[in-house]
Amino acid sequence: MNTKTTFCGRCRALRWVEDWNETRDEILSIVLGPCGHVIERAARLEWSVPTQRDDSRIRLIRATAERERVATS
Repeated sequence: MNTKTTFCGRCRALRWVEDWNETRDEILSIVLGPCGHVIERAARLEWSVPTQRDDSRIRLIRATAERERVATS
């Protein structure tokens, strides 16, 4: 059984997620069980950065002022 849990600040205990819905842009309203308390969390998309350095398909470069100028046609 794989149950997602999160911390309830009012109960000071780990609780499971019973239900959730998007209340505003990038904000999730999460109902916890069994206490029924509602918490809000940011619902933005997060990307994981690979840690393997030998992967030649992905190159991470630092953005600098001279790199921001791009010629387009």
